[in-house]
Amino acid sequence: MSKYPLTSALSILDTCYDFSNYTTISVPKIGFFFSSGIEVDIDATGILYANSISQVCLAFAGNSDATDVFIFGNVQQKTLEVFYDGSAGKVGFAPGGCS
Repeated sequence: MSKYPLTSALSILDTCYDFSNYTTISVPKIGFFFSSGIEVDIDATGILYANSISQVCLAFAGNSDATDVFIFGNVQQKTLEVFYDGSAGKVGFAPGGCS
């Protein structure tokens, strides 16, 4: 993403780009890694949040303290099916949810 010009932040989204001079862009592959060794790949539609063509932000909010709560947000989950196993205390993710 370093080849794209940065622009002003949008609320808590602090890494934003100005794509107004581009007809195509390359979206990086991003995945979340959980302590159990599970990787959840994020669909390209869950990586960027567009306020306008001149303000497109990474759809991730920073966290200054590694011990704080991590929120796996609805933007990242929108193409995933989420499974809850309350009795086992587990959550699972699979591709092919709502899109």
